[in-house]
Amino acid sequence: MKFLFAGDIVGRSGRNALRLHLENNKYDFIVANVENSAAGFGITDKVYNDLKSMKIHAMTAGNHVWDKKEVETCIDKWDMFIRPANISSKACGQGYRIFDACGRKICVINLLGRVFMNISNCPFESFDNIYESLDKDCFIIVDFHGEATSEKIAFGNYVKNRAHVVTGTHTHVQTNDLRLMDNTLYLTDAGMCGAYDSILGMEKESIIDRFTTNMPHRFKVETKGNILFNGFSFTIDDDNIIRDYKLINEVYESVEA
Repeated sequence: MKFLFAGDIVGRSGRNALRLHLENNKYDFIVANVENSAAGFGITDKVYNDLKSMKIHAMTAGNHVWDKKEVETCIDKWDMFIRPANISSKACGQGYRIFDACGRKICVINLLGRVFMNISNCPFESFDNIYESLDKDCFIIVDFHGEATSEKIAFGNYVKNRAHVVTGTHTHVQTNDLRLMDNTLYLTDAGMCGAYDSILGMEKESIIDRFTTNMPHRFKVETKGNILFNGFSFTIDDDNIIRDYKLINEVYESVEA
């Protein structure tokens, strides 16, 4: 069984990069972080359905999950969407979901880091609570949406041999540390899908102005030039053992869609 995890999808450029990557690749189960997929901030019902049409199986989020107001009214009908599990239990939506694919149970969990991020509950404790509720035959994938490298690595070691896959998201810069921690596949950050010549998927000028003037600016998704696909793939055998894994870092010519 072959899996794909796609890094943070940034706006239309990121959706196009994902679409191009999937043209020539076949996967049995696809997870993508979609919290920046609608104009760079949040997700809309239209974008959700666009991604669903690409045969994405699970969509994870992060600190921008509520940026589009319509999420609150749509989230309970989005059967592939997973918001961070370690926010208030009163929040709408689900922090993990269990999917049936190829005769297996796949559990996808989304967690927020707490270093330099919005206030949230402890992600370590939240994982423990979810893990105890799962059937032992579940294949567990965790998207840890966090800023600090040390927190992500600490979490990966904490859940080692319980979660099968742990990947960081949020920084939009792919790291080069995809590796097995015993029986857990770990990556500090999956990177992004978006404009190649950009700053984290956004137009460069407004971000540079923000740094040089310290004045507020409205950031816009870069839609010109080549587009980048970041992520990783892996396969598992009949015993849920990961046999093959590789980073994916591809650049495509821009397309309109």
